[in-house]
Amino acid sequence: MLNQDNFLDLIRNFIVFEPVEGRVIKKLARYQQFRSVHKTIHRLKTGPDRKQKGGVIWHTQGSGKSLSMVFLTIKIRRDPALRDYKLVFITDRRQLHDQLTATFGRVQNETVHDAKSIKHLQTLLHNNTPDLITATMQKFQDRSLLDPTQPATDFRPNPSEKIIILCDEAHRTQYGTLGSFMNHVLPNAPKIAFTGTPLITTDKTRNEFGSYIDTYTIEQSVADGATVQILYEGRQPKTKVTGDSLDNLFDQYFADYSEQEKEQIKNRYGTQQAILEAPDRIKQICQDVVQHYRSVVEPNGFKAMIVTTSRQAAVTYKKMLDQIDAPESAVIISGDHNDEPHLVPHTDQQKQKQQIQQFQQSLTESPLSFIIVKDMLLTGFDAPICQVMYLDRKLLDHNLLQAIARVNRTRQKKSCGYIVDYYGLSDYLSEALEVFTSEDVKGALISIEDEIPKLKARHTRCLQHFEGLDLSQTDDCIHLLKDEGKRQQFEIDFRNFSKQMEIVLPHPAANPFLPELRLLGKICHGARNLYRDSQLDIAAAGEKVKQLIEEHLETTGVDPKIPPIDLLAKDFKEKVDAQKTPRSRASEIEYAIRHHININLEQDPVYYQSLSQRLEEILQQHRDKWDLLEQKLMEMRQDMEVEREDSATQVGLPATQMPFYNTLYHSVSTSTDQPQLDEQTQQQVIDLVEELVPMIETACSMVDFFNKDNEIKRVQRDIGRSLKLNGFRDDKLIRTVTNQFIELAKVKFG
Repeated sequence: MLNQDNFLDLIRNFIVFEPVEGRVIKKLARYQQFRSVHKTIHRLKTGPDRKQKGGVIWHTQGSGKSLSMVFLTIKIRRDPALRDYKLVFITDRRQLHDQLTATFGRVQNETVHDAKSIKHLQTLLHNNTPDLITATMQKFQDRSLLDPTQPATDFRPNPSEKIIILCDEAHRTQYGTLGSFMNHVLPNAPKIAFTGTPLITTDKTRNEFGSYIDTYTIEQSVADGATVQILYEGRQPKTKVTGDSLDNLFDQYFADYSEQEKEQIKNRYGTQQAILEAPDRIKQICQDVVQHYRSVVEPNGFKAMIVTTSRQAAVTYKKMLDQIDAPESAVIISGDHNDEPHLVPHTDQQKQKQQIQQFQQSLTESPLSFIIVKDMLLTGFDAPICQVMYLDRKLLDHNLLQAIARVNRTRQKKSCGYIVDYYGLSDYLSEALEVFTSEDVKGALISIEDEIPKLKARHTRCLQHFEGLDLSQTDDCIHLLKDEGKRQQFEIDFRNFSKQMEIVLPHPAANPFLPELRLLGKICHGARNLYRDSQLDIAAAGEKVKQLIEEHLETTGVDPKIPPIDLLAKDFKEKVDAQKTPRSRASEIEYAIRHHININLEQDPVYYQSLSQRLEEILQQHRDKWDLLEQKLMEMRQDMEVEREDSATQVGLPATQMPFYNTLYHSVSTSTDQPQLDEQTQQQVIDLVEELVPMIETACSMVDFFNKDNEIKRVQRDIGRSLKLNGFRDDKLIRTVTNQFIELAKVKFG
């Protein structure tokens, strides 16, 4: 059984192996990948026969399925009972094959043999060596059996039981003649199937590969943050081709054509296809697409895919987008040697490769915002920058789940993915997904309407923090967040509310919440500045929400770009005086002092701890006496500006040595129980500081000093020896001073 202890051992086992890419190391912490590897190894070693050694691993798309395959390979290579097995990785799409081969090439500590042809695959399979082979499913065939004019490949079986087949996207091509031929060539090899979509209840996958080894559902992946939730929205009912009379729609979009021309179009394309490709319809959709993209997606820097019913429709989309001055777009479609001239420019593979790379870049790197496809890039295409898919074709079962998963990849500020439907998917959504077990596809597509109750609930939680207060009384609300624990809870609730507003906007259902979003944003900004609390950051919200809040701040005379007042700024008093009430002014000075102490504490711990104690004493003595408190805090602030320099002058040490002096003075004072040292002892402290600090600074100039334990211990011994020679022999005092001096040295000279 996999328990906490051996799971941790499994993680440690993997972390010893350090892949090249940091993103791979990051994903090592995902529990389900280790779990699936553990279960698969167990089945391979204990299954009584070929069939029962195999099985299906379903990890929802975007959750790291390819990396699970890599980790399984690493574990197999380390297992004494399995390390001598030949591993054969099968895909059925060239893009997936290239992606998988490249992944193995980066992280696997052995040669990856990429089968370039049917004959090359035959040669690799008959080498009795524990190779790692990648190949496409289409290479499992003997063309001479299909075409007598082709030379025989002599693709004879390899009966070895020391071969393991791992199939990616296993629900597609493993059941026809190719699958049958693979079983013939490798009759005793157990097969492990990897899939990013659940199995159809009547599917052949279970019969071919066996039962589930491990599952990681769509809901689990979203809950873990491995993928984002996909929201569905039906748009433009006038453009959808389901639910209405096709003849009426046809007449609408081809009203300017003669009856003879209409009949010719119907005969050539069919009524439905003609409607889906109608330029007038596509132009209407493009106008709505651009409006949606610019208001919902573009503000956060994301991009979009448009999925069309045909290659002709894809090219028409491009033409219409260009006509309405839309953001830059590109068509990615497959080519044919009989293609009409207007299709050819969009089928050049080298050009497509460049366009795909541009699409995957940020908008600041490449303005290519839309990529228009029919079938290409709907599986295995990983572009986290893609947040929305505009869907204008019918997709069913696996094809639907694979396509919509293009928008579920995580990326900073990506709160969700969107599917915007122009075909009429909602009319047959149940049919499209009913072939799966309901638990498997739960949460696959959530209607944007279902997000509105969540918005209401999160709005209510935010308001509960200020119950009985008017949100427009900003100072009172900010004062209520004085306690750090309350601020933390407000930050969580406001962030969740902002995130939900970002998801729903600009849907009209968000409008009633806009006034209070702006007021809560102002409170959040004010609390961040007053309490110097970096957690309270409106920049963490999406750009739509952030812009709304910043516009409100500016209209109320607050510049959101101006940071909190610096305690030692020349115009500090002038800015404090601009506050309306004594409480606000006193609070501003108090938290400016607190912030100054916090950011400087490690520079001179003894001095700044004394300031902190002095601050607390002032607050206790004058609590709620706002005018007097303001006066005393301002006096403290003015004293702080000069007393450090005065102290250094009185002692006769450079300012850089004063933290060491304060530390040693305080330690000796504590050790001897003398709040004030006599003149002789104080001079001993000064002499020691003058002796030790230059020695420590010289030692710290050594390259990588603080990573060399022997050198640190040598310096500590020298410090201890000097203390003893000057009469400070208490062991506790010596330990304290040597440790504190090293910590100060890290700050000052590290």
